[in-house]
Amino acid sequence: FQSYRKDMEELMDIEQLKKLTPAQQEQVIAGVKQQAAIANAQNLITDLSEKCTQKCITSPGTSLSNSERQCLQRCMDRFMESWNLVSQSLQKRLQDEASAMPNFGQGGSFS
Repeated sequence: FQSYRKDMEELMDIEQLKKLTPAQQEQVIAGVKQQAAIANAQNLITDLSEKCTQKCITSPGTSLSNSERQCLQRCMDRFMESWNLVSQSLQKRLQDEASAMPNFGQGGSFS
């Protein structure tokens, strides 16, 4: 994974990207999107864990009480609902902005 990441960093120079074939450019774009999705998921899990644990577990012990379990479940459900709503709104906004820009996203070329 680290060597892949290093390769991606080296390819991120726009001049180098322009020299790639359209197929290679698409491959770089796909890799960047995949890394962004992984980072996003990791951040989501970290935020969810920190916020819900802090809110619901006031007296840590060897096990969770029923009320702590219920609180964690509700917190996770609300957090995910909110995150999904924000993500969908952002995605729609980006799509609307992209469709308003001529030639944006057509062919994925950097040339």
